[in-house]
Amino acid sequence: MIKLKGLGAAEELNGFMDEGTEFLGELRFRDTYRIDGHVRGRILSENTLVVGETGRVEADIDCGVVSIRGSVQGHVIGRQRIELLAGARVTGTLVSPKLVIEDGAFFQGDCAMAPLAPRPAAARAGDAAAARH
Repeated sequence: MIKLKGLGAAEELNGFMDEGTEFLGELRFRDTYRIDGHVRGRILSENTLVVGETGRVEADIDCGVVSIRGSVQGHVIGRQRIELLAGARVTGTLVSPKLVIEDGAFFQGDCAMAPLAPRPAAARAGDAAAARH
């Protein structure tokens, strides 16, 4: 595990997609996952997704916390919080009870701020099964 600082306390990083890596499909993970490459498809987790400076994501995202410094296009659900950090370029729809937009972040689209429950148990069970493979 890698320790990741920058979102408050250090968090455990259990996955990392480096710059130059491309992924097409459905990504599921536990703990914290960082993307500095290119992802197209769908991203699901109860935990934290970090899109780094060089990260480029074209996907529907449904995670606990979504922290963006790179480029994201799609429908983004942050069940706890969405953070658009300086340098972020986000186009699409954001849904979260908490939204942080730093000076220097770009956002174009729609936003709905509403309390969200954790994803349904059936979806979480799929996460557990995917994590075992």
